[in-house]
Amino acid sequence: MTFNEYKKTLASFDDTGLASLEITDISPTELGSLITEQDRLISILVEQGVTIAGWKIVDKSDGVIISPIFDFQVLSPIGERISHEVLQGTETEVCFTLEVPTSSDGIVLHITNLNPHAAVELIRPVINTSNHSVCDFYFNHGVLISQAPAAGELTFTGGNQCYTFTFMIEQATVKKREVLKQGVLECIRRGYGGDTYFFITGTLNGLVPAIDSVGHNMLINDKEVLISFDIT
Repeated sequence: MTFNEYKKTLASFDDTGLASLEITDISPTELGSLITEQDRLISILVEQGVTIAGWKIVDKSDGVIISPIFDFQVLSPIGERISHEVLQGTETEVCFTLEVPTSSDGIVLHITNLNPHAAVELIRPVINTSNHSVCDFYFNHGVLISQAPAAGELTFTGGNQCYTFTFMIEQATVKKREVLKQGVLECIRRGYGGDTYFFITGTLNGLVPAIDSVGHNMLINDKEVLISFDIT
C-alpha cells in the first residue's frame, strides 16, 4: 500500500460520530465504541493488503490505547529523506520488540528481560478532521527503529537549528516498561496476540516541529549512528 492509498482510506472512513469524545473524560462504553471503530478501520486496511508491524502506545491517566503502525510505515533507520510538508514533527522514543502471547501468563518477566531499542516517530497532520484521533491512528506517518539495542547515553540532534536532546535509555525504560506491559496486555485483550510486533512507548522529548528539523537528523549511541535521516 502507498501512503496516498492509506490516506484515501482514512479520509473516507466514518467513525459514526465519535470525534467529540474527550479521551481524558470518557466512559468505558464510549471507549469501547472507539476501539470497535478503530478495529473496523484496521480490518478494512488489512483487507487492502497491509500488515500490522507494530503498535503505538498512547498512555492516558487510567490506562492505555494502542494504535497500529503498518508495514509500509516502517522506514529504514539510515538514509531516509522526508519532506517537511508532510510532517508536523518528530518524537524520540523507546521501542521494544516481542512475540505477543495469547494470554497474560508470564508477561511481566518476559517484558523485564527485553532489550530496548531507540526509535524516532514521524508525526503527520490530521487526515480526517471528522473522525476521532483514535481513528486517525494518532497521526503516525512512520517510524525509524534502531537495528541494534541501545544502552547508556543517547543523543538526538535535529536539523539545521541544531536541536539536541540527550537521555540515558536505562532511566527512560523504567517507566516505559510499565507502559509496554499495559500496551501488550491491551494487545492481547483486543485479540491481536500470537504475532511479533514492535511497540513504541511514547515521546521522551515532546514534539520537535518539522520546520525546525529541516536538515540532517541523527540519533547517536556511544558514537554509533543508530538512526539518520533528512527532512527537506
